[in-house]
Amino acid sequence: MSDPVIDPDADSARARRLAFFYHPHSFSVFALREAAREVCELIWVIDSEIDGTDEMVPMLGRMGAVVDLAGCSEQEGAERIAAQRPDGILTLKDSLMQRTAALAERLDLPFHSREVARRFTDKHAQRVAMREAGIPGPGFWTVPDPDDEQGWGEFARGARFPAVLKPRLDSEGSRDTIRVTGLDEVRAAFVGGDGPRPQLVLEEYLGDRPRPASGFADYVSVETVVSQGAVSHLAITGRFPPAEPFRESGFFIDAALSEDDRLRALELATAAVAGLGVQIGCLHTEIKFTPDGPRVIELNGRIGGGVPEMLLDATGVEFLPIALRLALGESIVFDRPPVTSRVAYLLYVQSPEWMRTVTSVDGLKELAADPAVSEVILNRGPGQSVHWRDGNHGHVFSVRGVVADHDALRTLEQRVHDEVQIVGEGVDRPATESRPAAPGGC
Repeated sequence: MSDPVIDPDADSARARRLAFFYHPHSFSVFALREAAREVCELIWVIDSEIDGTDEMVPMLGRMGAVVDLAGCSEQEGAERIAAQRPDGILTLKDSLMQRTAALAERLDLPFHSREVARRFTDKHAQRVAMREAGIPGPGFWTVPDPDDEQGWGEFARGARFPAVLKPRLDSEGSRDTIRVTGLDEVRAAFVGGDGPRPQLVLEEYLGDRPRPASGFADYVSVETVVSQGAVSHLAITGRFPPAEPFRESGFFIDAALSEDDRLRALELATAAVAGLGVQIGCLHTEIKFTPDGPRVIELNGRIGGGVPEMLLDATGVEFLPIALRLALGESIVFDRPPVTSRVAYLLYVQSPEWMRTVTSVDGLKELAADPAVSEVILNRGPGQSVHWRDGNHGHVFSVRGVVADHDALRTLEQRVHDEVQIVGEGVDRPATESRPAAPGGC
């Protein structure tokens, strides 16, 4: 990596200040504070109307200035932040991306443009931009309200199955994402529930290559830094096969790929970044290898969950400080992806699709004693509810650590599932032990 170039216009008489639009379901305040320690002061921008934010205000206030945008117009919010004299602005939460872009424009601070931010958070807009740029991906259709007879008729004539049905806006972590085989299943997504009907997008199911001998999934993510339009890739993150329907079950750096697949993934990620018009930031591009070649699943305008920890363990590179420095206007370019000296992993162990309540989770203490395990976190304990609709965020527990190679990783993953027992109750099922299913494809 080249030495960081600090903006020569920065005020050297004071510490640089970064307005960070915080969300309680994104990176922890402690991780952010540590990342900022040698970089900048944090101005905590919040919206206290977001669930879970109010209870964090006392802690945030001990770590820096807090600016609450609840009920503010764009201009009012920008004026409140401007009073704190920020040198940059950043968010790492999808649902706050467009608001942050609007604030950055008004404050004349570097960030994604409004249009780029919309492409990150609106799956239809992203697909249109990709198609216009010639980036290979699935067919896609915005799903009309079933009561719109004309719109539904046009949709029915064009849609192809099997397909993946997902929320159109601000969707992350595979929440409410399902595979569908026909129009009746799409229509059923509008039945029941309170409030307005959901905005959905239908994406053609990307075909599966024969299961690789590695036993890992046939999709990866490319972790990228974009600095003043210059694209640098930091790592390719591998995956274990997902739990039904599309819940992540494990990540690791570096991915187990052939040299040809590696080059094709990096080339496609570079093209996707250009296709969306990205000029700045840390990105996370999911790519699937199909019988017809690699295809972009989606491109996210922020760091992927778990990636900073895995990247640090595998390469020694600290990702969060890089994100902060980019937002402050520094130029950061990598000549090549950092070398990985070992394999860092993060396993998400999911409940089976049918389970609705966890009764017990046994074996975590013994697992945590393994030298290859650095952290075990129980996310859904006894008595707590689980549902496949919660996507990745509804996992029962996670395991993080480092192993020597991919063979050792496979052995560890098998041990996790063999030795930890999840017992629960659910739909038409008695309390029982289960290892979640792990289908191929995405």
